[in-house]
Amino acid sequence: MKKRLFLLVLILLFSMSLFSTIIIKQTKDGKIIITNTPDNPFYHKKKKSIKYIRNTNYIPFKYKKKIEELSKKYGVKKDLIIAVAKVESGFNPFAVSRKGAVGIMQLMKETADKYGISNRYDYEQNLEAGVKHLKELLKKYDNNLTLTLAAYNAGINAVEKYGGVPPFKETKNYIRKVMKILGMSYDLNAKKKTKTIIYKYKLPDGRIVISNNLPLNFKGEYKILE
Repeated sequence: MKKRLFLLVLILLFSMSLFSTIIIKQTKDGKIIITNTPDNPFYHKKKKSIKYIRNTNYIPFKYKKKIEELSKKYGVKKDLIIAVAKVESGFNPFAVSRKGAVGIMQLMKETADKYGISNRYDYEQNLEAGVKHLKELLKKYDNNLTLTLAAYNAGINAVEKYGGVPPFKETKNYIRKVMKILGMSYDLNAKKKTKTIIYKYKLPDGRIVISNNLPLNFKGEYKILE
């Protein structure tokens, strides 16, 4: 009987692993619980003791649908959202990092608060805040994907401090993994662009000058153009 049960479990695991995330749990009375969805009420009660076996090539339909919606809404490529989610959590809505980042897009509390997220474990809220954050970073770094990913992983302050990709092994590996999924090349030496300042000033002879170079000993009034 035990042999037959064991074989049945193996067959179920093999067939289900081809399509989705598998959650396995054995209760105190020996009963085996197998499910491919965290919506199982047993999971919510015992989530700390359940191990995820992830097949990251599978994306639940409800996540795909939400990602497509957010991609159109915010103008962020669907493939990028999927790649970030895969590397961040493997689409585990209950993932928690050592630093306290939570959910599919691994949101820190500060980021969640910034985008008005009340429940970081809610996959819809989590995905939307993550996509908003990606959109903001892409805009900030002029669509430089390497710097965007560096800031998503290490934070904007780290990218600003080092003027580019921070010298952190974790951040560099993160960029490599996401870019590999996207099938894109990357430059870990990418530097943040320095904004060019344009000055407008008047010379003693009355001529108006517009230039990115303000004379060192200039004593008159000048205006910085946006």
